[in-house]
Amino acid sequence: MLIASLVLIGVIAGVSLIAGAVATACRYLTKNNKLSLASGTLAIPCLLCALLAYWLTTMEADDPAPGNVLISSLIFFAAVTPIAFIASHFTISILARRGSRNVR
Repeated sequence: MLIASLVLIGVIAGVSLIAGAVATACRYLTKNNKLSLASGTLAIPCLLCALLAYWLTTMEADDPAPGNVLISSLIFFAAVTPIAFIASHFTISILARRGSRNVR
């Protein structure tokens, strides 16, 4: 039980860090909050879709059943997207607050 909860916390932390980093980089490059929120939110799901497409093209006979991989990818997609959205939203709001404080 301890290992499962540690893995869950690690996944949440990793997704949050990656989404925040992508949102921060996009915010500094474009100065657009909505674009950086969208890019931070969709970075991990796009990587997941690309990984699933790559697995489908290189699937071999001894790989797991495609239905199992598809269902688990969709479950992970549904769990990761809100976490990435929340992390990107908080990152952008903190950056917007810091940016308005530094302008004088």
